Amino acid sequence: MRRLRILTWVCLAISACLLAASTVCQKRGEDLTIPVIQCPDTPLDISMEGSDAALLADVTAWDDKDGDLTDQILLQGVQKRAGDNTATVTYAVVDSDNHVTTRTREVRYTDYQPPHFALNKELRYSVGSVLRVRDRLTASDKVDGDLSDRIRVVSSSSSTYNEGTYPVTFQVTNSLGDTAEITLDLVIRNYEAEEPRIQLSQYLIYQKPGETLDPMAYLESVSGGDAERVEARLPEAGLTEGVNRVVYTCRGQNGSEGSAILYVVVE
Repeated sequence: MRRLRILTWVCLAISACLLAASTVCQKRGEDLTIPVIQCPDTPLDISMEGSDAALLADVTAWDDKDGDLTDQILLQGVQKRAGDNTATVTYAVVDSDNHVTTRTREVRYTDYQPPHFALNKELRYSVGSVLRVRDRLTASDKVDGDLSDRIRVVSSSSSTYNEGTYPVTFQVTNSLGDTAEITLDLVIRNYEAEEPRIQLSQYLIYQKPGETLDPMAYLESVSGGDAERVEARLPEAGLTEGVNRVVYTCRGQNGSEGSAILYVVVE
C-alpha cells in the first residue's frame, strides 16, 4: 500500500512537470507582439476624386514577427465632419496571429463643397396650376452625384389659388450628413397678354466672395420683347454672402412688363 501511494505521488509529480514544460513551450512559441501603424501627424490633403491609394499615402505597418505589413493595411472607414472639408480616416492591419491594430488620421479635401442646388426654369406658375418643382430644381455634389430625389420642402406658405410671391425653403442632405438649404421665391401669377418672357440659361448660380458677375451672360432669349431692352438690377448693396436676387425686366410693346430672377449664392 505504501509503495502504491509513493508511486501515485511520483506519477502526479511527473504529470505536473510535463504540464509545466508544455506551457512554457507554448508560451515561447506564442507571438505576443502587436502590429504598429505609422503615418505622419499632419493632415493629409487630397481631392474628393482621389483613390483609396491616395488615402494610404505615407502609411506603413510592421510587426516584430511578420515584418513589413504595409501591403496588408485596410481602410476601415472615413468619417467626414459635417460643415467643413475635413474627415477622419481609420486604418487597420492584422498580423498572422490575428492581432489587430487601428490608427486614425485627419484628411482635408481640397475640393470639397456641400451640396449645390441648380434651377433650370423659373419658379413661376399660373393660378390654380399644379406645382412641379422637381422638374426644374435639382441638387448634386461630388460625393453622391445627383441628390435631386432627396430634396424636401421644409418651409412653405404658398397657395396656387392666390396670386403672390411665396418664399419656400428647400433642403437636401448628402450621405456624409452635410445639409444645404436655400430659400427661393415661388411666384403665382398669370401671364398678361403679350407679356415678354425672359429666358435665362441658368436661374441659380454659386460664386465666391469678390467674384464679378456679368448678368447679361445668363440672358438666353426674350419672347414678346426686345433683348436689347432687358435690364438687370443687382441688389442695392451689391452681392453679399448668402442668397442674392438679380431681377431682369423687359417692357413689351403694349406696356406690359416681363421679369425673371437669377439667384446668386455667394459662399
